[in-house]
Amino acid sequence: MSASPALTWSSTFNLSASSPPPSLTGDKLILPQLALEKLLEAAAQSAANLQQSPTYDPASWDYVPPYEQLARRNDAPQQLPHPLIFRVTNLVNGRTAYAGIREFSAEDNEVVLSKFLREGLAIPSPELQTQEHPTELGGSIKVEAISIPKGTFVKLRPLDAGYEEDWKSILENHLQKNFTTLTVNNILAVPRLSKQSGQNDFKFLIDEVKPEQSEAVCIVDTDLEVDIEPLNEDQARESLRQRELRKKAESSAGGPINIDGPKEGTIAGDNYVRFNLKVWNRTQPILINVPEDNVDIMVTTDSIQGWPKMEEWTWSRFDGSRSIVISPDDPHIQNAKEIRISLRVYEQSVIDPNSKKPMPSDSTGFFLLIAQSAQEDDEEDTSMADDNPDNEICSNCKRSIPKRSMFLHQNFCLRNNVLCPHGCGQVFKKGTEVDHWHCSECKAFGTNTPLRNTYNKHMDIAHTARRCNACDYSAGSLAELATHRTTTCPEKLILCRFCHLTVPQEEDIDFTSTITGLAPHEKNCGGRTTNCHICDRIVQLKNMETHLKHHELERKSKPLPRVCRNVNCSRIVTFTGPTDNQLGLCTVCFGPLNISEHDPTNTKLSRRAELRYLTQLLRGCGKSWCTNEMCKTGRANRTPPLPAFSSKEATAAVKPLVTVEGLLSGYTSHSLHFCVDSDTQKRKHVAEMLSYADDSQSKGGWAVEWCTKAVEMVSIEATDEADLANKAKDWLEKFGVKRDE
Repeated sequence: MSASPALTWSSTFNLSASSPPPSLTGDKLILPQLALEKLLEAAAQSAANLQQSPTYDPASWDYVPPYEQLARRNDAPQQLPHPLIFRVTNLVNGRTAYAGIREFSAEDNEVVLSKFLREGLAIPSPELQTQEHPTELGGSIKVEAISIPKGTFVKLRPLDAGYEEDWKSILENHLQKNFTTLTVNNILAVPRLSKQSGQNDFKFLIDEVKPEQSEAVCIVDTDLEVDIEPLNEDQARESLRQRELRKKAESSAGGPINIDGPKEGTIAGDNYVRFNLKVWNRTQPILINVPEDNVDIMVTTDSIQGWPKMEEWTWSRFDGSRSIVISPDDPHIQNAKEIRISLRVYEQSVIDPNSKKPMPSDSTGFFLLIAQSAQEDDEEDTSMADDNPDNEICSNCKRSIPKRSMFLHQNFCLRNNVLCPHGCGQVFKKGTEVDHWHCSECKAFGTNTPLRNTYNKHMDIAHTARRCNACDYSAGSLAELATHRTTTCPEKLILCRFCHLTVPQEEDIDFTSTITGLAPHEKNCGGRTTNCHICDRIVQLKNMETHLKHHELERKSKPLPRVCRNVNCSRIVTFTGPTDNQLGLCTVCFGPLNISEHDPTNTKLSRRAELRYLTQLLRGCGKSWCTNEMCKTGRANRTPPLPAFSSKEATAAVKPLVTVEGLLSGYTSHSLHFCVDSDTQKRKHVAEMLSYADDSQSKGGWAVEWCTKAVEMVSIEATDEADLANKAKDWLEKFGVKRDE
């Protein structure tokens, strides 16, 4: 392989006065279009210089004439090295940094630097730039193309307390997306996965890189080992203090819960109480209820990373009315391994009796009950009439009242009760109807209490626009926002099935997620290839499941193997063609009977089979392991021994077995009994053992034909009978077809 050309290029630019765009992250910079043209010219010249040969004697075999050298120089490919790395120098203070390229779209003679590069070059942010301090702008920036070694190791030192998360996986994803190089003594600011208030980016100091003689290393297309130093004593103490404070501030109760296993507890302030349900009957609906109407319920499954919260849930109840009912046919629960429940007191639902303003609740008790039952229609019968002819309906409260009491009832009812004029059917005591409300934008209704303004809560939950804090999506209600956060939000966290990291799913630009079932990140991550463990073909990770299904269909469609017609043999008849035998025997068993000369009536074949039978019955094979019932030696080795045949008895027993019609009918006729070697007989016993080991009633396991083939396939690699049985079972798991498949 030829050496890569060394790219020689440098230029000086003015620093762009505008703020870097949000897409310019990590150690990336943006150069003008003219810089790309100059870089391509430099790359072409470097490639031509590499290909140019020294001038030799024209008689030499490796002589290249001048016109050929010129043609090679002109045809030199304009290809930039990958990755393209630059050393960036602030000519005002002499500070240097290493960078990768984002794009070539800057204004002429200007360079745009990321926030990370600005900090490394000691350049203030554009908001701090002033006309009084023009030198602080780092106005002249020198950019030169260089080559640095591939990194193999980096050691990071945490600079903050609160080292709680799996930073190795977070770092791998952050560095892969945002960085081309790592420089010693630079500071990495890595975003936390948990976007909690008051938590800034976590900072690491790049303490050491390898190769050790390098000031900076390239981290693209290399296996980089990341080592994070442990926290010092003060950081560890502060991390422990923060952890204890979080535990104290969180829910007073939570954890696993069972069906029909109620949980009582309290919710402090605006915290969450979290429960998880792992075992339930998947054929019946799940009912989740908290009788306290001021306690909100949010439910998700383990398909959503983390616990449900106000803006992330699949099922919820905020109005304090009925239970949450999860149907067994709901697609969200089909493949769920766990149901996660969060309880919370709505922060604006409690009213101060004195000031009449919302206030936080110090402690709220709750009683959580999860039950399962057959689906029932829980709609109440709104008809107040019954079949009793002595009753009639009150015109005011619409209740069924006995006719004899109607006069007294209406006198009292009309003076004291008011029926809701909006048609919800509720009856109120006069003077309290002002607290009853109906929403003008939907069909919801409710009643305010002295401590809780349920109308304000409904309007805030159902009819207040909200913006996703992870992207630019704007929702018309909390339910729309929750649907967005748990489905299409680019920052929704997923556990990638290919890299097994918790990462954002990213934006679905081409709408393929609905078709493939893969998140955008998984679609890109699954583009990597690996070898199929069955056929050893190179397959993309995202196509491996479909590829293995083809193997599974191919396996199940395989016909039952044909075992040698000789009952003592354990070989498979792999081919039966016009030149092969027609007896259903394997090549080893058929070898002694083979007729090389012309025998159109198969008379000679029948005589050879008869001679072999008579030899076995009258003389025996003399093998100590033989148990063949059609052999003198085998009959004697049986327990108890079988009597030997006389010549007359042997001839009478053999004659029906060696007729031409009986021999040529193959599997449709009687079996053949020829003696075999000891290894073949051992394999026969192993195959029979495997066939009846799993299910003696033939409802599971593998048929003896498949077991025979498995033993034959692995017999060369096995060292003993136990090893043969284990290897044959492994082969059957991959390639065999069970009886019930």
